[in-house]
Amino acid sequence: MRIKSLLAVTATFLGLVSVGQAGTILINNPSFESPSCGTTGPVSCAPADWIVGGSGTAGAILPASSDPLQAFDGAQYAYANAGGTLEQTLATALQGNTSYELTIWVGSRANDSDTGFCQGCVFDPTVELLAGTTLLGTASGSTPAVGSWAEWTFTYDASASDPNIGQDFAIELSAAANQGDFDLVGLQTVGPQTAPEPSMLLLAGAGLVGMGLARRRLRG
Repeated sequence: MRIKSLLAVTATFLGLVSVGQAGTILINNPSFESPSCGTTGPVSCAPADWIVGGSGTAGAILPASSDPLQAFDGAQYAYANAGGTLEQTLATALQGNTSYELTIWVGSRANDSDTGFCQGCVFDPTVELLAGTTLLGTASGSTPAVGSWAEWTFTYDASASDPNIGQDFAIELSAAANQGDFDLVGLQTVGPQTAPEPSMLLLAGAGLVGMGLARRRLRG
């Protein structure tokens, strides 16, 4: 019975110090497919679960078949122009000692060779991750070619004493000029920020040593 008890305690302890698994955090309407903006583009509308704000325009768009940029996921994507913003507050709060990764696909509609479409567009999208009203950081990545998409990412490491613990995450999409297009937003945990403390590993090791000694005594 003693060995069984020691095995159970040691297994539980090792489980506590093991590396956590990645997990997906719920984002509503991450691909901006709801509601349907229409059947023939270009048509725009306000995406469900995202708050439209800022000084410019923003929303979801169903592009025309001739548009150089088609949706990366589904049929619609989000856009922001001249200070327009799209924001969603998530029902998940920041936890300490955890790493988070924000991912999003950013597209380029600019096509200066076609004077009938987006002449002089400036590529300047901004993707921000917040905890409450505190900016944690902005996603970044390569600039996509016209008519294509590039994945941008941002990783945030929350320490055990992070001042934003308990604050709900929020995601804000914007563009200061007239070129911001977004699709397939994701946020996930990517495991603990730090490895287990050395003292915790020593205690776990001591438990295993004790278990081995107990077995030897029983055999003797």
